[in-house]
Amino acid sequence: MGVVSHRMSKIPVRSRGTVSCIRQIDPGRDMPAVLDLVELGFRDELDPQGWKMLHQMRRLYHSEPVSRVISSAGLETSGFVWVEAGNIVGNLSLRRALVRQGRGRLIGNVVVHPDYRDRGIGRSLMEKAIERARQERADWIGLEVRQDNVVADHLYQQLGFRPVGCTEHLIRPADLRWPSYRPPSRDWRPSRPKDADRWKALATRIYNAEQQLVLEIRTSQYAYGGLSRRLKDWLRGKREWAWVYPSNQAEIHLAARREMDRRFRFYVWDMLMRPDLGEAGGDELSVRLLAGGRRLPSWPVVAVIQDDPVLKQTLQALGFRPHRRLQQMILSF
Repeated sequence: MGVVSHRMSKIPVRSRGTVSCIRQIDPGRDMPAVLDLVELGFRDELDPQGWKMLHQMRRLYHSEPVSRVISSAGLETSGFVWVEAGNIVGNLSLRRALVRQGRGRLIGNVVVHPDYRDRGIGRSLMEKAIERARQERADWIGLEVRQDNVVADHLYQQLGFRPVGCTEHLIRPADLRWPSYRPPSRDWRPSRPKDADRWKALATRIYNAEQQLVLEIRTSQYAYGGLSRRLKDWLRGKREWAWVYPSNQAEIHLAARREMDRRFRFYVWDMLMRPDLGEAGGDELSVRLLAGGRRLPSWPVVAVIQDDPVLKQTLQALGFRPHRRLQQMILSF
């Protein structure tokens, strides 16, 4: 493991005859250029959820009055940009973590324009983020990185970040025919808001404590069902179904959620499985999510799962293709 550097990059600095500097992002002014940079840097990594977020951010910041309101209100759009001869060629986002354990920060969208790579810009942005987190007396700072991104992984470990776990993201293309399957067990029942604690308890069996921080595992995210949530989803062009198994016990062993995004035309499958259930658990999760799915439009499906080879194999048998394996990393202060 590397040791965090305490010698931060001085700004501004001279680079190739032009004035270069790191500065805090100005959302009202910088976001269009930042979003272009994010699309350029992550085009091959974006799944339907990522393209949706990018599209929504572009619409939000397209209107100058809206961006001014966001900037003046101090909403959660922070981080740093690297400016070269007046052009933004690097970006890093930094925000407070949603989980309440300690004062955590999360880094995202570390991206450098391809023409400006291998010049230490990514390292300088990371060092600046670490410096800011220390100044704000954060207890920890976390991030996610593709496990096959060897260069980024090496940099983060040099700066003192430790791997704490992995998750798998898979995609099933649209219009594939679904295979035949048996009906799901009758021990499944629809999830209700009061089941949120049970979902959280199952998640804590799957993900270690530090991984939960980076993934922002919290009870409120699992409060499925209920009129208020259904109304919010309808207004956002979404619909979701969630189930727990078994139905008659305080501790659940399996949990499944299917989300349909009507505006952007894709589905998301969220799956939690007690680690010792193996192939039988994976099969039961898949048939629960498949049941009723044939009556829905044929759109792409994004599956987000725990690091479980059996569950991954189950999804691949249904036509899912591995998209990316994300490694969670953390630096404690």
